[in-house]
Amino acid sequence: MRGKGGMIFQERDSELLRWVNGFGFASAEQIKGWMGVGNTAAYVRVKKLVEAGYMSRERILHGQARIHKVTKKGVLAGGDSIWPVGQINLGTFRHDFKLVDLALQLEKETGGSFKPDRRIRHDEGLSGVGQLGHIADGYLTIGEEKPIAVELELSVKSRARINSIIEDYGGNLDVSEVWYFTDQSEVARAIEKAAKGYSFIKIKKLSKSVKN
Repeated sequence: MRGKGGMIFQERDSELLRWVNGFGFASAEQIKGWMGVGNTAAYVRVKKLVEAGYMSRERILHGQARIHKVTKKGVLAGGDSIWPVGQINLGTFRHDFKLVDLALQLEKETGGSFKPDRRIRHDEGLSGVGQLGHIADGYLTIGEEKPIAVELELSVKSRARINSIIEDYGGNLDVSEVWYFTDQSEVARAIEKAAKGYSFIKIKKLSKSVKN
């Protein structure tokens, strides 16, 4: 398929658009990490996708890298079933941005595949806003094993909320483990206290590549 400006749309572009749309957005640097290519090749491809109208680009915070979102045209071209995100939620932007880095890191370290919460919600019929219950930030699937629920916690939730989530995981037979990632010692302590007795819940420190 030939796009605007003579661009030839490839299957790899469909995969890229679905990957970005799964998280809602991604920076050019994150897209480069997913593509596994050098700066020039990644930025040229991203630029062509933006110019052809498959992605849009905007700066959310001053001093922060610009992010790329998939457009409706990109969703249709990529054969995706999830509509693109609308306005970016500033309250969760830092968390959502770091989740992309964490997902890339986990896939690289484990050889597994990461499914972000937007896709989990869609696949489980929870696409609407304000749905009850808790959805993990992502599922990491390694081989044929049950997925690992991944949680990225950057701030302390209420004790009641933490206990409720931990108890839900205690009865969830669809996941093998729960990995909590945080860069805050008080968050780690709160989760450790709530997860006492649940050996399948692991608390892990964020690497520097995700913290930055």
